[in-house]
Amino acid sequence: MRKKTEEKRQSIIEAALDVFREVGFEQASMTQIATRSGASKATLYGYFESKEALFAEAMTSRAGTEIRNAFDQLTLDVPLAQSLAAFGLQYLTAVLQPTFLATRRLSYHEVDRSNVGRTLYESGPKRGLMHVRDFLAGATEAGVLRRCDPRAAAQHLLALLEAELVEIAMLGYEVKVTRAKLLPVVKRAVDAFVAAYGALDSERG
Repeated sequence: MRKKTEEKRQSIIEAALDVFREVGFEQASMTQIATRSGASKATLYGYFESKEALFAEAMTSRAGTEIRNAFDQLTLDVPLAQSLAAFGLQYLTAVLQPTFLATRRLSYHEVDRSNVGRTLYESGPKRGLMHVRDFLAGATEAGVLRRCDPRAAAQHLLALLEAELVEIAMLGYEVKVTRAKLLPVVKRAVDAFVAAYGALDSERG
């Protein structure tokens, strides 16, 4: 039964993605999504309490396991720069995928047209940011980062990783997502971050 339930939930999300992309959030209706998914409106509301909640789930579901696995690379079991580089490589690989870029564009498009921006941020990007923040807070306590605001540091790290390629990809330029292409980009971002936040020798001792 659980498998069937998850399959139905995913079919609703896929149908919602199609409808949102075709007509936008404001023009989309739960009736359209129900029809597209082959479910009743009552079934939709059994899974998602509102159109806003369904939109947020549909948008964040495209992150997929790849971006979720990126956060698993953050560990203090290896040198900090190595951990950040492993995270950065997988993170960039995920966010530069065409499906992820399309989802982000649609999300930005809806910010000025509806009130789903906060819901979307809370259910997706904020969770990732908090994961990085908690890791960096742990790294500070371990003495491998200097004392800092871990949330601001997390924002800086993600911004550095995205700085070279994500904006141009969002604007429609083709970016080849290969290891050879991404490795030097990630290295420059991590080097800049460690230069800014790495612990001084006096702080280590």
